[in-house]
Amino acid sequence: MGSEWIDLGDDHAIRFAGWFPDRDLNPQYDGIPDVERYAAMVRHLTPAGEECMGGITFDGEVARRIEPGKPMWQVESFDPPSFSPSLLCSCGDHGFVRVGRWVRA
Repeated sequence: MGSEWIDLGDDHAIRFAGWFPDRDLNPQYDGIPDVERYAAMVRHLTPAGEECMGGITFDGEVARRIEPGKPMWQVESFDPPSFSPSLLCSCGDHGFVRVGRWVRA
């Protein structure tokens, strides 16, 4: 289950993604609850103007349990979206999601 793309401005958009494993195929996740907003995809343009996409995982009990040691972002607000720390893509794009807007670092 996903959400709609949210325009953050400056050629950036974010889309939330949930964590809903098929427990018949993945019984190791029995007893671990589904998470409506587990992660987000960030669509943007590279410094060269090409389309690129990155992703972040939100800090939470389930994420820490199933992906220990993975970098995670603190949710300050889902509506409007605000997360920390900054997001640095492998393409070099770098900035913050603050009060529903993309703020370049």
